[in-house]
This record gives sequence, structure tokens and C-alpha cells, in this order.
Amino acid sequence: MKLMTSFRACSAATNHSRWNCAMDFNLFESGFLMNWAGMALRGVLIAAICAIIVWGLVDRRVRHIAALTWKTAFRLRFVWVMILLLVLAVGGLPAVLRDDGSPKGMAQIILTYTLGMTTGILGFATLWLSVGSMAHEIGQCQMQMVAIKPIARWQIWLGKWLGIMGLNLLLLGLSGGVVYGMMEYRANALGAAQHKLLKDRSDREIFEMVNAAITRGEISVDQVIQKDPDTQGPMRDKGGNMVPHPMEKLKQLLAGIPEKILRDQVLVSRAPLQLEDVQMMSFTNNEGVSYRNWQKLRREQDEERALAMALVNTRKNAIARNHQQVPTALPPEIQQSIREAVRLQYAVFSQLVGPQMGRRFVYRKPLGSFDEDRGLVLRFQLEDSRMSFKSDRKYRVVLRYSRDGKGEGFPPLGREYVARTPINEPLMAVGYSAPEGGAKPGAEMDRVSIFGPDNLMYVDLYNAEQPQQGQEYLAVIRLPFVDDRTGKLNPRGVEVMYYEGGFLKNYLRALAIVFAWLGVLAALGLAAASFMSFPMAVFACTGILVISFCTGIMKDVVADDTVMQTWTDGKRDSSVVDFFAVQSFRLMVSVISPVKDYSPIDDLTDGRAVTWGQLARAYGYIWGISGLLISACGALIFSRRQLAITDSDE
Repeated sequence: MKLMTSFRACSAATNHSRWNCAMDFNLFESGFLMNWAGMALRGVLIAAICAIIVWGLVDRRVRHIAALTWKTAFRLRFVWVMILLLVLAVGGLPAVLRDDGSPKGMAQIILTYTLGMTTGILGFATLWLSVGSMAHEIGQCQMQMVAIKPIARWQIWLGKWLGIMGLNLLLLGLSGGVVYGMMEYRANALGAAQHKLLKDRSDREIFEMVNAAITRGEISVDQVIQKDPDTQGPMRDKGGNMVPHPMEKLKQLLAGIPEKILRDQVLVSRAPLQLEDVQMMSFTNNEGVSYRNWQKLRREQDEERALAMALVNTRKNAIARNHQQVPTALPPEIQQSIREAVRLQYAVFSQLVGPQMGRRFVYRKPLGSFDEDRGLVLRFQLEDSRMSFKSDRKYRVVLRYSRDGKGEGFPPLGREYVARTPINEPLMAVGYSAPEGGAKPGAEMDRVSIFGPDNLMYVDLYNAEQPQQGQEYLAVIRLPFVDDRTGKLNPRGVEVMYYEGGFLKNYLRALAIVFAWLGVLAALGLAAASFMSFPMAVFACTGILVISFCTGIMKDVVADDTVMQTWTDGKRDSSVVDFFAVQSFRLMVSVISPVKDYSPIDDLTDGRAVTWGQLARAYGYIWGISGLLISACGALIFSRRQLAITDSDE
């Protein structure tokens, strides 16, 4: 059964693929069970926090403390200063910064810098307000007057946190609304600006631009050609040629392309399909070899060969240096390092695609309802195997995707792509075929999904380059789909995205994660001020923020198991501080990284879905674990502290 090229797109609103988009292929390994256990734990913690917050909002005493926090913020003009700073950041940055001239670049500049600056301003302001409101009231003996009232100290602590988070909700909603309104205004203004540029173009130039847009897939022929009201087919003139729309309508069609691209690539919420397998392919053979099997078959022999050569060289060095004992085997750590080096070498080599060779990516259909009226998008990029810089040279690639991996799908597509440039290639998710009894006049065609009976979709990328005499390396391209450091599959290297929802829903979920960050910062500031003076609390919180920016270096130290970066006789040097430093960095990375890694701004500017699953994980860890632990410690310390002892008494 062969699919016809008429097409509708597809999507589904589900977060299953984001939850299980792991490096490993096997879904039912121990990590899968741990994910479900983690989900259950996060659910319990989130429910507990929600119950505490609701109880605090209902309790009259806690609400009164929150209201006093609001009054203090307004009395100190904190709110007005924050509104002024946020307006300058949101409105001033887009006017100063310049983009690359494309609608996508404009949107990414606005979202990245305005939301990043807003998060930074609110983050530091939250720390300052939480530390100041608690430490100053204790230092100026104001808290002692509140603590003698019939209210528990942990209720005072909770009331202050709720008051600060209420202010954050107000300011984040205000700035977020301004950013969203600015984005919509800029997007809607693209059509008018583009139409103004096309106003004075000649008819010939317009037709050339229309043909170029059709070739790029930005518009379809059906949108350009008028329809016959009787046959509903293309309208033709006396010579049999198809009749296009009037020139003014063609200009409007061209003027709407920038906004369409912007809403398809940035102002959208797309989630990736789950990557099941990667196979090594040749252009003439549809049967592929799994990446894991291919790597294992070839790698094991090279590992033994590399170990044998290393042992020979070690013996030669021992004899040349007149050592009394010649080693008969390599130390275990040296053997392990050699094996890892060979594995990484094969991981990098597997990404090099020679002429008439290819890679097959197998994706699983997302669970839940699947709306086939939305589009699939293939996202990837090519790299030149020898050049380390961006080149304008185009590389010929053949794209083929099917429902069975044997050709039952859409015709292959020949494309030319520029290296080191993100590629967004629209894919068809459903086609039409004639019924089994044959097509009848007026009969509807059968819809056929690109996903086969096993709910899998096969995407093949082939290298169509030909070696040039004296420059054979130009025919080899690199298709990054493996992590160069770990050798594991990187699902973001080559991915198929489906429509998960609109931009507004995605934008609100991103702001919700930012709000979760602010909640942890407020708890951290209150906890520090519960047993420190104002200067010491500010110093401690600032130090924690600085440490959080250094998690990349700490991860490298943990991976190397030493702080040293030098080698002696093929073995990494060690230091006396390794035992303390490595263990300390491992603890800090495990605590800080999960909070810091939930960064929705990058996903938002890339049109990637911030799913409900990601939002639940963010709140489950940021509030459910980190926030709850910090809040419990802070409230306990504040409850046990002697409020009569202040800085002025020391």
C-alpha cells in the first residue's frame, strides 16, 4: 500500500515522551521503575505543600502576617522600584539589543533577554526582601512584639513566605504579561511590515518570490491557484494554464510568511517523540544494524588491540629504563581508561556518514489522543567532518520516512542543507490511499498514519554527496546524535517534534517554573535570616548563588574523580584534597543541579514544550524536596531561637 502525497499533519498533547526521553533504549529497565517511584513521591510532596499553602491562606493569623509583609514592601517603596526596574528591563532591552533580522531571531532575543533579566531581578529582589524583612525585624526588636501574640513562630515564618510569594506573583504576572503582549504585537506587525516592502515590487518579482516560497515549502500551490467553483479543481485559462490569484492577494500571501514561520518555529509548543533505536544503514539496503550492536561488534576487537599495544609499549619503556621488573599486565585503571577512550572514539566515528550511507532513527508514537491535523517537524543539523567553522557550502541529503522501514510511506525527499545550521523539516503524518475495492468517483480516500501497527515511525537520513578528486573528505558529513563525552545517544541530536499545544499555555508553564525558583530563593533568604544577622545572611545567600553558577566545573571534577588536570605516565595525577573536594562537589552537584537544570527559557525560545510532566517534576523537586527541606529547617531554627539576643547585644 503506497501513500499519496496529499497530507495533513499531526500532534498529540501528552507528556509521556518527555518523561521517558532517556538516553537508554530499554523502557523497562530499573530507571523506568525509579521514574514511577519518583513520580509518586513528587506527587505526595506537591500535595503536602499545596495543603500547607491552602491552610496558610485560610488561617487568619497567617494571612495577617502576609498582609503585614505586603504593607512593609509598599511602605519601603519596594514594589514601585521593582515595577520600574522590570519595565525598563522588559521595554528597554528589546530596543537596545539587535537581532539577526529574522522573525525567529527577533522572538528569541525578546524572550531570552527579557525573561532572563526578569528572572534575575526578581531573584535578587526576593533574596533581599526575605532576608531584610526577617533579619531587620529581629534586629530592631519588632519581631519580639509579634512573637508574644497567640501565633506560633512557624506560622509567622509561613506568613512571611506567603507574603513574599504573593508579591512575586504580582510582579511576575505583570512582567510576563508585558512580554507576552510585546511578542504578540511584534508577531502581528510582521505582516504589515512585510506587505509594505512588497508594495512596490513588480509582478515578475512577486511571481519569482512565490515560486521560491513554494520550493521552500512555505506555501502550497493550492494557496496560489484559484479554484473553479464548479469542479472545485484548479481554474484554468483558455490555454489550459492554471490561473493564479490576483497580485494583491499574492502579496498578502507572501507578507504572511514571516509570521507563519515565527508561529511554527518559536511561538508554538512542540514535544519530541520518544527515540527507540538508531540503526546504521546503506542506501541500497533497507535492513539496518542497531547502533549498539554495530558499536559492540567493531569495538571489542579494537579494545583488545589497543590494550595489547599499550602493554607492549609499557614493557619497552620498562626495559629502556632498566627496571628490574617488567610488567606482565596493565593496571586495571589503565585498562579501563583505554577501553573508555576506544568507546568514545567509536561513538564519534559512528556519527560520520560516508557517501551512500545513512542513519535510521526509530520513533514511537506518543500515547493518548493523536490529532493528525497538526504537523510533525524533523529537527537536526549537519556538521562538516573536517571544518570547525560555519560554511555556506550545501550538502546533499536524502530524507526518507515510512511506517514499516521498508518503503511503505512517502516518496524520498532530496534536500540541500548548510552545515552547522538548525534545520526544521516538516514531515507528513498521515496520507491517503485508495480503498481496497478501488477508487470510486466521489468516494473518500482511506487515511493512513505514518505510524505502523507497532506504533513506530522510521526516519532515514542518507548522505547523497559524491567524493571529489583530491577532496574525498568533503563527501563525509557528521550527523550528531551521540554525546561525545559519554558515548550515549542524545535524543536532542535528531528528533521528531509533534504539536503539543499553543504558545500561551507553554508560556504560562514556563513562568510557573520561574515562580518555583523564586519560592526556593524566598525560603533560602528567610532560613538564613532566621539565625543570622542581615550582613551574614546576605553573604551566605550570595555565596550559595555563586556556587550554583559553578556546577559545570564541579561536574567535571566529579567525572574525573580528581581536581588535577595533569597526567604522568598515562595516569591522571591526584591531589591530597581529592577525598574532601570530590565528595563535597558530588553532594553539591546532586543538590543544586536538579534545581538549576529546570530552565524553561531555553525551551521556550526554541518552540519546545514545557510539558505538564516537566512542570510537575520541577515543583516536585524545587518545592517538594529542596523548598520543603529549607523551609522546615528555617522554621525550626526560628522557633528555637532566642529572639531577645540581637546584634546590638553582642
